[in-house]
Amino acid sequence: MDFPEPHYSNKQKISVLYIDDEPALVEIGKLFLERGGKIAVTPATSAEEALPLLAGGAIDGVVSDLQMPGMDGIELLREVRRRYGPLPFIIFTGKGREEAVIEALNAGVDYYLQKGGAPKPQFAELENSIIQAVEKRRIARALEESEERYRTVVEDQTEMICWFDPEGVILFANEAFCRHFGVPGKEMVGRRFTPKIPVHEQGRLRRHFASLTPDHPAAHIDHQVVMPSGEVRWHGWTDRASFDPAGNLIRIQSVGRDITDYKNAEAAILASEQRLKGVIESLPDPTFAIDREGRVTLWNRQMERLTGVAAAGVIGRSDCDPQIRGQVRPVLAEIVLGRASGETRSRHTAARWEDGSLTGEITVITGDGEERVLQGRATPLRGPDGETVGAIESLRDITEIRAGERTLHEANALLEWTIDALPEIVGIMRPDRRVIRYNRAGYEALGMTPEEVAGKPCYSLIGRARPCEACATEMALKSRKPETIEKYVPELDQHLRCTSVPIIDRDGEVCLVVEQLAPVPAGEPGEGEAPDDALTGAGTS
Repeated sequence: MDFPEPHYSNKQKISVLYIDDEPALVEIGKLFLERGGKIAVTPATSAEEALPLLAGGAIDGVVSDLQMPGMDGIELLREVRRRYGPLPFIIFTGKGREEAVIEALNAGVDYYLQKGGAPKPQFAELENSIIQAVEKRRIARALEESEERYRTVVEDQTEMICWFDPEGVILFANEAFCRHFGVPGKEMVGRRFTPKIPVHEQGRLRRHFASLTPDHPAAHIDHQVVMPSGEVRWHGWTDRASFDPAGNLIRIQSVGRDITDYKNAEAAILASEQRLKGVIESLPDPTFAIDREGRVTLWNRQMERLTGVAAAGVIGRSDCDPQIRGQVRPVLAEIVLGRASGETRSRHTAARWEDGSLTGEITVITGDGEERVLQGRATPLRGPDGETVGAIESLRDITEIRAGERTLHEANALLEWTIDALPEIVGIMRPDRRVIRYNRAGYEALGMTPEEVAGKPCYSLIGRARPCEACATEMALKSRKPETIEKYVPELDQHLRCTSVPIIDRDGEVCLVVEQLAPVPAGEPGEGEAPDDALTGAGTS
């Protein structure tokens, strides 16, 4: 086989050990071989001298004479083969006996060249033979290393890898394959081996292998396998077929892994989804979900009752709006997914993000013409990698709640108007005497605004540093019933009748105190009057 002549830099010169018992011939050979710049020659005049030089491991090839005193060229060749394997070895001799050539070839010589003739062409042939022998060895070594690397990679794979012929005979099986099926590698290769396949999987597996053609040589299949222990497990295999030029199947390479855990997890997820669907179906609030494209993926029974549309009519559809009476639409879910138009977003009031969910309210007209207020809450649905895959929204009818809030608001407003209309000072405070509010008469008497009064101790509002000694509020807190006293308030220069009424909560505790301060009419007896006490605001008289 001819090999192309490579180019060698100084660092890439072929290192040759040249052995001949005639020193003059060694020097001539060194001169001719090194002249081209491709070879560096190390001379030796005997086999005994050469062997220690080979021990250094820096020699790429050997050129040796045949007949030499002591160990001859054939004996040296055998010793080199014993110690260094296929190290390139060329016999360069003036003897051309046929039996010597045969003996050298049997001993594993790479080239057998005869001396004689003009030196220039003779050493050119030797140089060419050296280069070819060394390159052949280098290529063989590279191929061995490549095959070893490939085998190491294949053997180290956690995936099961095997090759088999059309008859099912195993041509190669890596350690993972043999270990999985409990068969030693030496027993696996060279025999027919077919894992036991459940009956219901056999037809599908046959169709899988029949689908492999020169135009479509690769395919993947997941199927069940009955293990030697009797356990049924799931395998996932990618098969690639090799064909000859005529289209005949040569072999199939299979790379697979045990996917039982994945299949079990998949089944568990499916069961979990079914349980979740059951929970959502039983929710008291209308609930639905859509995917990223706006297609409805879930529509529970309460949603059917609210809209009058069965789940079968909307599941999988993105144009469900016309199906829904009463203008009930997945508006918040569309906003969460960034699919809502400006008109859609404007239909909700009080929309806000809270704990990763979007809430809002919408007023709709139901099919019977009744106006209802619905509160929606939409939450993004995340995939395993955290990406948004859809949104789920629940709706709650809060019509009665909002109506009650309006009634309460109106009642509170009426109460505030009534209190503000009273001519007497009326204040509301907490049990710690901190003021919540006064009526208009109270703010005017103190000359303060509501902001200046709120949250401050009542006695501080007239410049006192501590609660009043005579205090109707203190009496009411202790007796838990209305208390009234009369006293003179020097800061206001008024005699006041102070009445404090405790407000008791459901737990029987005083939660508020309402105090009314009214001037004592001139001429009335000042029984109970405390001339040194002062107005303290709501409940500190």
